[in-house]
Amino acid sequence: MKHPLKSLFAIVFFVGSISTLPAQFSISAQLRPRMEYRDGFRYPKSANSEAAFFVSQRTRLNFAFQNEKIKLFLSPQDVRVWGSENQLANDASFGLHEAWGQVMLSDKFSVKTGRQELAYDGDRLLGNVDWIQPARSHDALLLRYESKGLKVDAAGAFNQSSENIFTTHYRLDNYKVLTFLHAEKKSETLAWSGVVIGDAFEKSDSVHDLAWRYTLGTLLNYKKGNLSLEGSAHWQGGKTQTDRDIAAYLLTAKATYQLNKIALTAGFDWVSGDDSNDEDFQAFNTLYGTNHKFYGLIDYFLNVPADTDGGGLQDYYINVSANTGSKSSLQFTYHQFFLANDVPDASRPGELLNHNLGGELDAGFTYKLAAYANFQTGLSLYFPNATTQQIKGGSKDELNTSAWLMLTLNPTLFTSSDRD
Repeated sequence: MKHPLKSLFAIVFFVGSISTLPAQFSISAQLRPRMEYRDGFRYPKSANSEAAFFVSQRTRLNFAFQNEKIKLFLSPQDVRVWGSENQLANDASFGLHEAWGQVMLSDKFSVKTGRQELAYDGDRLLGNVDWIQPARSHDALLLRYESKGLKVDAAGAFNQSSENIFTTHYRLDNYKVLTFLHAEKKSETLAWSGVVIGDAFEKSDSVHDLAWRYTLGTLLNYKKGNLSLEGSAHWQGGKTQTDRDIAAYLLTAKATYQLNKIALTAGFDWVSGDDSNDEDFQAFNTLYGTNHKFYGLIDYFLNVPADTDGGGLQDYYINVSANTGSKSSLQFTYHQFFLANDVPDASRPGELLNHNLGGELDAGFTYKLAAYANFQTGLSLYFPNATTQQIKGGSKDELNTSAWLMLTLNPTLFTSSDRD
């Protein structure tokens, strides 16, 4: 985190530098306090576990400037748990979520550089993870081509932990290099996208050599009338940091039918797992996606494959969403989880775990208070079994719960009119 004064000086400089430009300037804010009750969130509870209760808050100021040639965006933020600082303490708290500039090279080409969110294909492999209060952003350079429903993005990032004098050894637990090419094409009934992602980490036994991982795939979305169909397939190759060859895959499919004010969805995700008898590493890594959105709101499978002991994940789910009024909606989702590959049973040498990982029920309610404000609340229940206990810990005999209540305010504080 940077000192608050540094962020304030950056804001003043940003506003002053654009105040004479013939363009549009706006200031908006976000205030998002969230109260959470956790009694089996992220990891199953044991018989003597005690529940957690707290309030976290995200506070952002967003400064946006745009004219015919450039766009600038700056978003400093403060993220905290209520009471986490001693009163009267002089603790630095502000950070920088986004700070980027985009230059229009022509009516079709642009370049965008700086700290920015990278979110594609519904956040499947690249997402901003907005549920987490700090959210995710990348320091990257992005080139964009856009014309007649076709959009192509190419991006690259190179991470360092400091301004080194010698070597490029990276000390943080992020990727060292990220590159990707993403293309999407939309028509009235069909949307298609394809992506190639390359990310690299320093090898376990070397600070000089990089282990490159490659992920490529495609997503199709068909919509006609009340029916929507979506499917995707991704392949992962390259090397692990321990120099094993990667050969993994991800398959997804879902169907949604809109029936008046009710939407019914059924689908599955299949994230391949590792086979200890094979030389290749076969567990698919979901990279930088928003797994909270896909694999249950209680977050038992945020990190696939780590959260399944390398066994991968099968997720079969049904969802019912209903508009309960002009300003409110309800939704219910049930997930049934299975391992995708065999995992040895540590409690029974020579035996394998049952693939059934248990089930989860998520319920949520949203009420729109105003154009710039909404209220949301939710409850999640996880029903564990013996395999859940072996993989995730805790007790198979306990019901795991998570409940939350959140208010989001997104007011626009100021918008300038176009100036000559």
